[in-house]
Amino acid sequence: MLFVIVLLFPIIASSLDLNLICTNNSSSTKEVDVKDIFVIIDTDSDIVEIGGLSLNPSQINVTESNISWFASNVELYSDSNGDVYGLVGRFSGELVLNFKRYEDDKSSSLIFSCRKFEIKDRRF
Repeated sequence: MLFVIVLLFPIIASSLDLNLICTNNSSSTKEVDVKDIFVIIDTDSDIVEIGGLSLNPSQINVTESNISWFASNVELYSDSNGDVYGLVGRFSGELVLNFKRYEDDKSSSLIFSCRKFEIKDRRF
């Protein structure tokens, strides 16, 4: 029994399944069209979901202080693909999303405040 626990512990300890609700509190609402998004990070299946956008990142890095990912050739718009880079500070709770479109080489960034999602946290 102890052998099985020792064998499975690294697999269980290294996996991460995180459900976050992230809110954009930017005072410049003219530039921001996204206020709340759900972020799901699953390191077992190497999937990151940002709102309705499902990514299969080429890498997900989990450290003591940050969780980051990079996905390339993502369909950002119906006519354009690009790169998506995300970083969540595990202590600050901030999510930074960087998008880069291949079509015009344009980059944009969004910053959110995140917390673990609980269904009881809904306002209505």
